[in-house]
Amino acid sequence: MAEPLQPDLYSLPQSPPNFDKVGTFYMAFCATWTFLLLVGMVFLILNRSNPILKIRGLLLSLAAILFLHAYWILAQITYPIGLTLPVILAYDIQYFFMGIWFPLGVATFHANNTRFLYVARLQKQYTQSPNIRRKKSGCNGADISWLCRLRNLAYTTRVLIYVGLGMILQVLLTVGMWLACSKYHPTFGLPGTGLHEGTIAEQMVELSRGWEWWPSALWQVIWTWIIAPIMIWKAWGIRDTLGWRLQTIGCCVSNLHATPMWLISMYVPAFGPVNQYFAPSEWIHLSVMMFEIFTVFIPCWQVVSHGIMRRKAANSNGKWDTASQTTLKASTSLGWKSASHVEKGLTIDLLNKELGDRLFTMNALDHVLNENPGPLQEFSALRDFSGENIAFLTSVAAWKSSWPGTSNEDLTRDAFTRALVIYTDFISPRDAEFPLNLSSQDLKHLEDIFERPARIMCGEARVDPATPFATGGSPRRRDSDGETDSSSDWIELAEVAGRIQYAGEISSSFDAAVFDRAQAHIKYLVLTNTWPKFVSEIQQQRRSGETERSDRTGKSNSTLSSRISHLIHSFM
Repeated sequence: MAEPLQPDLYSLPQSPPNFDKVGTFYMAFCATWTFLLLVGMVFLILNRSNPILKIRGLLLSLAAILFLHAYWILAQITYPIGLTLPVILAYDIQYFFMGIWFPLGVATFHANNTRFLYVARLQKQYTQSPNIRRKKSGCNGADISWLCRLRNLAYTTRVLIYVGLGMILQVLLTVGMWLACSKYHPTFGLPGTGLHEGTIAEQMVELSRGWEWWPSALWQVIWTWIIAPIMIWKAWGIRDTLGWRLQTIGCCVSNLHATPMWLISMYVPAFGPVNQYFAPSEWIHLSVMMFEIFTVFIPCWQVVSHGIMRRKAANSNGKWDTASQTTLKASTSLGWKSASHVEKGLTIDLLNKELGDRLFTMNALDHVLNENPGPLQEFSALRDFSGENIAFLTSVAAWKSSWPGTSNEDLTRDAFTRALVIYTDFISPRDAEFPLNLSSQDLKHLEDIFERPARIMCGEARVDPATPFATGGSPRRRDSDGETDSSSDWIELAEVAGRIQYAGEISSSFDAAVFDRAQAHIKYLVLTNTWPKFVSEIQQQRRSGETERSDRTGKSNSTLSSRISHLIHSFM
């Protein structure tokens, strides 16, 4: 075995910066892209209350982007200023960024992507009857089983625990192999792991190869070729209007090339001339740029498009709402021809050209909510991930219709108990799985009336009000330390509301109009967010169906271009 050769590479003098045309391009491109990315992130943060962004868990996704972009910057400045550092220090930085920082960013990013699948699955409950959707899955025996306690944790907490455990293992492997490999520190390490005789160029190539890089490669393979395809398969059938599916699948697909191309560029000699200007890690950073496009820039465009749609709906409502009721009533006699399963039951002809933008009015929305909200409820839950809004509106309407006509204490308490169900199911940040997006004043008003009775009837909160979307499906009570308390179970009030009645003090502010402000606010959100998408979706489905039938009549076989177009449309 050759003896390790230390003096040449370890004593190699530092070089001046390389600001030739390629180096200048890298620096300019790095600065420009970073500036645009930061502007996009600031824009998303300023618009974090937008429905497109609010449900995504923006903090976790932007944190992942910052992790990944820090490594991206390191790669862009390697060509112009990489040799200004001592060679061993430069490769140490590359090794630890590749072994720890990059996997942490990818893991955090995919942890946030799993939120998409979780929210999509949870929203399906709003397409079911209330009695079915309120049943929660839980795990008993949490005091004696650590596995059961883990299952009872909030979903986001569980995912972060799994990612954290994986990162601890990755850090231990990365640090342990660095300590064992004497090529990075010739004074200690396992025998036979140092640099061997050869030219300076050969030794620099050897620094970027070897068994110490295997944990990083394995981690990337797991995320890009095992986890990512599973997420693509699970997300493929989801058709949301928020662009969340596009982001998830786009990021997973754009990362598939990274690890194979990184390994090929390092071990195939033909890539030597390319590696002089385009480092092997740049193949990974191409996927990082795609992550940033799908996670930052496309959502920015979606927020702008969403704002245009909201203004259009608001303007149409303001223009036609006072005069559209007669027109809408007249249109109810127009039936559907070969209506789809989404269209059945609707009493407004959404393809009636005479209605025009009168469809985007509060009267049109009220008409559908009163006559048959089922299709809109299904669309909002499965496509818009806002099923709680329509469910709240229909629940409040049913509650108001059953308000007792006479002043009777027993009937009033029964009405208050049913109102308490609405509060815990849709409004309370401590109990609702998807709390409504209410103003702080409206929320405070309802909390003053219902929060204390809710705690008396239900026990402690199901979720932390600071993180209302971090729900985990646990029906058990938690104490202030977050531990599961088996002495007192959290009660699903809706399951027992018909059998028990609130017997405590009822606020004097409680009356039939207690939900009016919240109802008006949510209805306006639906009008300017979900309703325009729903109307456009129905119209597009009918036009697409008519076009397909016409195409089948004209010719029996579709062309290759039409098939590709159909595939792209299904992906979007």
